[in-house]
Amino acid sequence: MSAARFNWQGVVARGLFSLFVVFAIYNPSGYSYLHWVLQGFAWFWAKLAIGALLAMIVLMLWRTTRGVLKPRGMVLVALFCLGGGVTLARLTDTSILHPGSLLIGALLTLAALFTAGLSYSHVDHRLGGISHTEEVAK
Repeated sequence: MSAARFNWQGVVARGLFSLFVVFAIYNPSGYSYLHWVLQGFAWFWAKLAIGALLAMIVLMLWRTTRGVLKPRGMVLVALFCLGGGVTLARLTDTSILHPGSLLIGALLTLAALFTAGLSYSHVDHRLGGISHTEEVAK
């Protein structure tokens, strides 16, 4: 851990990064990596390189999230997102069973999982003084 103080701007930056990665891979607007790949074989090498980069980033995010939160923590974050989504739907009188709403909810939940995985250790250290480390066997 660095000696620099951790603040909420770090959590927001990690959240924006997670949202960017998740919605860059797929979003219902039609402007995403998946839509670009399905357009044809033009720019094949660029698509392959960007796909490999996105895959590496997602694998890093997934491994970090799984390692920090463990399955129980991931379920708790997903349940928190579900509760927030249902509450928001009730307050705005929208249907959560609409396919578009379900898709956006799933993408936002994935981004929230990645954000929690990237931020939990820092927030826990800041609030409780607990440092998370990973032992590497040589």
